[in-house]
Amino acid sequence: MSFKNWVMGSVVAGALLGFSAPVFAAECKTASAQGWGLTQEMAKWQANDMLLLSTGNLPVQNDRFSKPSHKCSLTLLGWSCKATAKICKK
Repeated sequence: MSFKNWVMGSVVAGALLGFSAPVFAAECKTASAQGWGLTQEMAKWQANDMLLLSTGNLPVQNDRFSKPSHKCSLTLLGWSCKATAKICKK
């Protein structure tokens, strides 16, 4: 491989990396879902499942998820939790 081909390859690779990074950042979004359960852990589990289901990642997870944050409250019939996570396309 000549020096000229190596330089051209490096320029093309650098240009592709420059264009792909902003595009990937734009493919991330924040999603949330709500779940209910008799215990707080059951409500969190259901909220996480609903988050996967609502984003098209159940039964096979195709995207990357951040660790979900939960906001839970005790209601008259049990626990209600809202899970929020950042989702990025692979």
